[in-house]
Amino acid sequence: MTADVLLLQRLEALMDHLAPEERVRLGGPLLGLEPARQRYELVECNRLALGRVLRRDLRLVHRHQAELLDLLSLDSNMTNQLVFPLVTALGRRPVLQYIVDAVGQGEWPQRANASAAAYWVPKGPGIPGREELFTAVRDGVMSAADARARLRRLRAQPEQTGNDSVADLWPELWLASMRAFVDCDDDGLRLRLHRAFPLAAAHYPPEAAPLREEAERIALAQPERFGRLLWGSTGYGLAI
Repeated sequence: MTADVLLLQRLEALMDHLAPEERVRLGGPLLGLEPARQRYELVECNRLALGRVLRRDLRLVHRHQAELLDLLSLDSNMTNQLVFPLVTALGRRPVLQYIVDAVGQGEWPQRANASAAAYWVPKGPGIPGREELFTAVRDGVMSAADARARLRRLRAQPEQTGNDSVADLWPELWLASMRAFVDCDDDGLRLRLHRAFPLAAAHYPPEAAPLREEAERIALAQPERFGRLLWGSTGYGLAI
């Protein structure tokens, strides 16, 4: 079973459990599409719907944490719809740790999917209550100064600072992504993987030199495809 078929099954199962009335089902204009296109549209619609459901009640993320994290290896993660609710509810660290582990094992498409999810981790609203503060300011219920002060207090909570600390995990992601890039012989998947890690030797311990040199050899052989590695414009978690 391919990842996209499994993704749709998992999305539909979650929507049936969490909000069956909001699940998008096959019908109407979708019936006239080819099966692959039907599947694509159903994934897009139900992923968006799931994100809305989770944002309304972040407690659902905790209850279904394992199922939701597993979706990251099945989805292409071209959007933030799955990652942001996870980051908001759980914090950046557990989400990125899951991603690092997922990039390091399993089938190549799933590993590439997981690496793509890492892009969104530092961008997500990683503090529960943050969106409510923005809404309160927008609606005139709270001043911007009060909202900023409240946000600083939320960020300073010990459980929040621990859950959001990820600096030490980025090098693990880079190594896992680079290893997958070298070992996988599918250039389409390599194209997705190469965005996740930098190539410069300064980012790696000495024992990683052979792996890094092989990644450089692959990039040099196809500069039109992997030129970003050579130019130093890759590596999630870096200020590129």
